[in-house]
Amino acid sequence: MGAAYALLLVSGICQGSFGLGYKKYSPFSWEAFWWVYSLCCIVVSVLWAAFAQPDFGVILAQAGFSDLWLPVLCGVVWGLSTIAFSKSVLLIGMSLCFGINMGTSAAVGSVIPFFFSGKQPSAASVGFLLGGLAVTLAGIGVITKAGLMKEQAQKTANAKAGIGLAVLSGLCSGIMNVGFDKAAPLGAHATNPTAAAAVQWLPVLVGGMAASMVCCTVMIFRRKTWHTFRVKGAARRTGILFLTSVVWLAALALYGVSAKMIGSSGSSVCWLIFNALALIISNLWGLKTGEWQGCGKAKKVLFGGDLIILASWLLILNV
Repeated sequence: MGAAYALLLVSGICQGSFGLGYKKYSPFSWEAFWWVYSLCCIVVSVLWAAFAQPDFGVILAQAGFSDLWLPVLCGVVWGLSTIAFSKSVLLIGMSLCFGINMGTSAAVGSVIPFFFSGKQPSAASVGFLLGGLAVTLAGIGVITKAGLMKEQAQKTANAKAGIGLAVLSGLCSGIMNVGFDKAAPLGAHATNPTAAAAVQWLPVLVGGMAASMVCCTVMIFRRKTWHTFRVKGAARRTGILFLTSVVWLAALALYGVSAKMIGSSGSSVCWLIFNALALIISNLWGLKTGEWQGCGKAKKVLFGGDLIILASWLLILNV
């Protein structure tokens, strides 16, 4: 069990760090940047599955539509939300975006598997769950207040839009954990927990990033920005995006392995810990990169909101 939580720790560090790759997208247009990144994510996901479970294609083929449609659908919903997440990082920064996104995502990603687990919940479990959700919402409210204070201090006008996108992406990104959970029949045919995680994530990730690429393709044609793929510096930015996709997938891979090692409660419990660690790490990166420079009061409010969210997850862990 100790090894599982060690992997979870590393996964949280990766999850809280990959957003650094979103802070700049030049020389690409934004839609070209996200198209390239989505493609990198698909390539890395398939390579991981092929390495961990060489016959993953056979497992997917034998599974059929009944075991694939829901993980893919969850992936599509999540993939569309990644567009909102990326825009939110650009508008309000990593620490604020992650705080709102992770709070919302953790609640959604833990609650849905809980109610669809097939078990009859006790009154105490439901009480802890509802209490944790209420405190989570309070924490998100405090973090939102911090964002509005930051907007006033830095004289920007992006906070409301960025906060809205962070909430939207959080609501939808929690669905990806549902997809992972519902892909468990696929993982059952894998040879070990690492391979099981790879196989379970594959339909979710490929479905999500394919949907994202379709949206970006439409935007590229409308805005006529294909030329940015060929400008100076595009190759270097592509390399950075590939590394970003590797860090991002490492977060999900290690989370998936740890959840499989922990067992039946892994999808709910690990999702909360995973998001809590990512929240802390993203705040440290936000401070390091100067996102809260000149916003001392707002920064204190942000940390207060983060602590409230962390406390709410302690309640949910009792479920």
